[in-house]
Amino acid sequence: MRLTVTIDGDLFAKAVQTAGPGVNEAELLREVINTLVRVQAARRLAALGGTRSGMADIRRRRPEPAS
Repeated sequence: MRLTVTIDGDLFAKAVQTAGPGVNEAELLREVINTLVRVQAARRLAALGGTRSGMADIRRRRPEPAS
């Protein structure tokens, strides 16, 4: 897919500098989008934490071994 965007020049220069010399600009933008998707998915998953009503408690420790 082709997309035309306007990006802050200073911010893009920082991203290129952080990524290292010789970085492909298209690959850099692809990685930025992938990272955004992962971060947002993690935030949504964290927001769900403990919201299921009626769910039985989950044991967190193993039972003591029998002697």
